[in-house]
Amino acid sequence: NGAAIDLVAVGAACRAVGAALVVDATQSLGAAPLSVGEVQPDFLVAACYKWLLGPYGTGLMFVAPAWRTARPLEESWLSREGAEDFAGLVNYADASQGGARRFDVGEKGIPTLPGAIAALRQIQAWGVPRIAATLAAINARIAEPLQALGFTVLPQALRTPHILGASLLSGAVGPVVTALRAQDIFISQRGQSLRFAPHLHVDDADVQRLVQALRT
Repeated sequence: NGAAIDLVAVGAACRAVGAALVVDATQSLGAAPLSVGEVQPDFLVAACYKWLLGPYGTGLMFVAPAWRTARPLEESWLSREGAEDFAGLVNYADASQGGARRFDVGEKGIPTLPGAIAALRQIQAWGVPRIAATLAAINARIAEPLQALGFTVLPQALRTPHILGASLLSGAVGPVVTALRAQDIFISQRGQSLRFAPHLHVDDADVQRLVQALRT
């Protein structure tokens, strides 16, 4: 429903009881600021095909220094030390690659990597704080008329900048999704909430068309 999770507080609570913090940031990385220095996750992963704008089959993983010598759960010949030296592959190595690369599994998706790199460079050029501020403003323009139409949305201070959830007391949001789809307006349903997730291509005309469709 777009509710923000205070990962800094969650991380502190995990460390207080000796629990590892594993974060799946797929739904926010690239659209909302996130600092591994502040959150201090043990592991953080994200698929690139959502807010990182990358191709399917690509993803990112951060591994905290304390885990970079750990034994991986899955073994792959490419995660072995020296695997990039094909001439020496007959010299089997017991040691894993250094750093987080020891946790790689399967083959690398080399054909898709240029697309992922280009997408990450574009996000870096735009700047995640600017992306987040722009998306928060778009969602604010959607939230106000939604509330006037009887939908319940979280206060802006409690929600993420890039995802807006809206619910009805009746819980009947499915017909809304269907009616909007008939007008070529596509939003998602998550449980009993409508899920609005605009990106930078959404402009004021798009928002006005959405609001008009909701009113009718």
